[in-house]
Amino acid sequence: MNPLLPARRKRITGINIVPLIDVMTVLIFFFLMSMKFDDLRQLGITPPQSDSAAEAEGNAPQLVIAVNKNGEFFVNSERVPAEELSSRLTRIAGGQKLSDAVIIADEDAAMKYAIFAVDEARRNGLEIRLLARPNAD
Repeated sequence: MNPLLPARRKRITGINIVPLIDVMTVLIFFFLMSMKFDDLRQLGITPPQSDSAAEAEGNAPQLVIAVNKNGEFFVNSERVPAEELSSRLTRIAGGQKLSDAVIIADEDAAMKYAIFAVDEARRNGLEIRLLARPNAD
């Protein structure tokens, strides 16, 4: 081999997808962690109106329990059967060291479903905040 001639390079015959998977994983994780519950229409929930409803605080809650008008429960937008609500809250609240939760109940939901969600959250040591929408006067 002549030292004055440039060395031949091997031609790359494929694309390494491992870095692409790593980037996609980071992007998916980022989007999941930055999701907000500003738009409750995706769950079909309309919170009741209140004259004393305060504007949403700057910090988004880390645990949101939603109840739609059919009595179905959602924890952070994931549907959870009523019989599994307590165990799901125990796992989430204990694993993430959460101290508070926001409960959002549809204005047409039976009160018993909202009370059930409040009871299950309190059993798991969570401080409860209820969400209502301001009157449109």
